[in-house]
Order: sequence, then C-alpha cells, then structure tokens
Amino acid sequence: MSIFQTPEWEKFKLQTGWQKSYRVDDVLVLQKNLPMGRTMLYSPRVSKYQVSSIKYDVFLEKIRETADTNNTIFYRLEIDDLKEKAHEALEALEAVSFVKSFEEMQPEHTLVIDLSKTKDEILAEMKQKGRYNIKVAGKHGVNVKESDSIENFYSLYETTAKRQKISYRNKDYFFKLFDILKEKGYVKVFEATHTEKVLAAAIVVYYEKRATYLFGGSSQEEKQTMAPYLLHWNIMKDAKENGFVEYDLFGVAPEDQPKHRWANVTSFKKKFGGNYLELVGSFDLVFKLFEYKLFKLAEKVRR
Repeated sequence: MSIFQTPEWEKFKLQTGWQKSYRVDDVLVLQKNLPMGRTMLYSPRVSKYQVSSIKYDVFLEKIRETADTNNTIFYRLEIDDLKEKAHEALEALEAVSFVKSFEEMQPEHTLVIDLSKTKDEILAEMKQKGRYNIKVAGKHGVNVKESDSIENFYSLYETTAKRQKISYRNKDYFFKLFDILKEKGYVKVFEATHTEKVLAAAIVVYYEKRATYLFGGSSQEEKQTMAPYLLHWNIMKDAKENGFVEYDLFGVAPEDQPKHRWANVTSFKKKFGGNYLELVGSFDLVFKLFEYKLFKLAEKVRR
C-alpha cells in the first residue's frame, strides 16, 4: 500500500479540501464537492496489490451506490503500478467501462533511486554534473539539517512557484501535512543552509521502504553553492541509513516531451540518476457524461 492510502493521508485530505471519505474493499475513496451540488470520487495511488484483489463487480456496485447518493459525476481510480507490467489491470478497467483520465492528480512519470546499493554505487550512477555539484556544495560549506519548521520551507516553496509561474498550495496545507504525518514518523523537512541563509528545502514522506520527495523550493541567492544538490544527497543518505531502499523523486516530464512544463525540474532530477518509471496513472468511471465533459473543459480553462 502507498502512503496515499493510509488513514493518516485520509485524515490530511479531509482537512484540506475533500469533504468525505469511504473505505470500499479497503480502498480509500475521497469525495470532493463540485459546483451545482455535484461531487467527484477519487482513490489516490491504489497499489498493485490492492488492485489485484479487487472484485470489480462487487467493488463497482459499492462505488455506484455511493455515487448515486452523492450526485457524483465520475469516479477516478489512480493505480500505483508500472504501466508495462499492468496489462491485466488495464484490460480489467476497460472491460468495466473505465476511460483514461484527461488529467492526472499525481505524477504519472517519476525517477526512483535504488538506495539498496552502496553510497559509492549510488554516486557512480549519477550524472557527472550531479556528483560534481554535490562536491561543490561541500566545498562551499553548505550544511544540511532536519528541521521542525515549515516557515523556511514555505518561503522558498512559494518563491520558487512564483518564479516558475506555477500554482502552489497555501501555508496551512503544509502545516496540516506536517502535523498529521509526523505523528507516525511519515514526514521530515530538510533545509540546506550557507552563512545562516536557508537556500533550499524539501518535504519528504516515508512509508514502508520508500522515501518520496513531495515538495521543495530553492533560493536564487548564492546559486554558486549548489545547495539543492547536497540537500538531496543528504536526504538519500538519511533514508538509506534508516532502512529505506528507494528514493522517489516524484514527478518528471515524459521522456518524449522535451518542452513539457516540468522540463527544468526534470533536468535537475535526472542529474541524480535513478530509474525512469511510467505508472498506469488514472482512469475515470463516468456516471454523467455531459457534465463530465463540462468539468473537463472547466479544468482545462482553470489550468
């Protein structure tokens, strides 16, 4: 199971914009209110093990019952499995009238670094520029530490989002994320500093054997220190020392889209090496076709 299916994530989402939650055959289903009294249902990052145990006739009957009583336009099922290995799951979805989602809630492509290897092997598999920039940061005296503060992280996160002209969450979202997930040790905040200035920061979540980089930000000041590179190298070392075997960089551009809006951040992440993975992603079960098309159009305009 992924962290996105845990009770802690469920609690977090119910405090940040989702109105209800259900457990259908042990699969988390979130409900969000939409305009005109409509709703949508969404199951985030359902693991391949959960998917393999789903009996679709029973499962979908329960989903439809929930949809009928809540004026639901569609149900989105997001599958956390490799696309190349999920042929049976894809066939099963198509057989019960799911269609590929027009957008993804979570990244469909990612880079995952194997932390089961030695530190020297992990470094050797990085791009030469990645190793070099880590050394540069060390020579500049960049310091990386774990923090209990959201304030420094958020300042960098907000500044980075504005600089890149992308949407961003409000501060309260991160306070709730940190407060809820830290109860089980599922989250850490890291800061990279130089001459007492915080130059880069990251929020990392931990579940089972995977550490996942969810959010980050960096300063335009003292860019020559290469602080973000040492930040992520220290996160990897910390995760490895605590028994985690994967570091998920969580979100890169598709390999065939060099002009994708994530192209710059993808270039940065690729310098750490890792395996490129394409996930199954999201599929929608549509209950109200006309309204689904209107919702799709509205989302396109909004984004």
